[in-house]
Amino acid sequence: MRIDSHQHFWNYDPVKDAWISKDMKVIQRDFLPADLQPLLVSNNLDGCISVQADQSEEETHFLLQLATENDFIKGVVGWIDLRAENLEARLDYFSQFRKLKGFRHIVQAEPEDDFLLQEDFCVGISKLAKYNFTYDLLILPKHLPYATILAKRFPLQSFVIDHLAKPDFKQIDFAVKKKEMRRIAACPNVACKVSGLVTEADW
Repeated sequence: MRIDSHQHFWNYDPVKDAWISKDMKVIQRDFLPADLQPLLVSNNLDGCISVQADQSEEETHFLLQLATENDFIKGVVGWIDLRAENLEARLDYFSQFRKLKGFRHIVQAEPEDDFLLQEDFCVGISKLAKYNFTYDLLILPKHLPYATILAKRFPLQSFVIDHLAKPDFKQIDFAVKKKEMRRIAACPNVACKVSGLVTEADW
């Protein structure tokens, strides 16, 4: 099975989706499964993984509903508040959804560079493996050292690095980036995703 491992779906809202700035005007519109399916077929892909773009359980439910209605959506990476006091109850609840594969948080937007290592967040990460949920790392190159520490701290937790940690190709020091990527890639519980292909076994 060949799948696209990273797709977003949304009903565009200029307030909720204010992160889609004017320089991204081309995507200031609805993107739904009907828009994607013909492209998957024309490129001989069997399906996709739908990934969150809005940090709300409401969106997680929206993506799960789309996955229920569209067989080619093979899995969902949603959002949950990993710092919530009722996290265990929410994980118990979400564990009923077969297509829900994991969660992610928009760490790149957090003001603290060491957000990944904050105690309350780490407590949340520590609970995911029990439910066999993955965790997607939506980070920037500056976060890679903290992500490596996190991956080593939780060796039983599966992590995925989204978008190669979003390097700025105009400014990045590739020697430093290569070193940091090799360091985190040495962790057996870490995979890297570029919005490319993964195998059925990965899901």
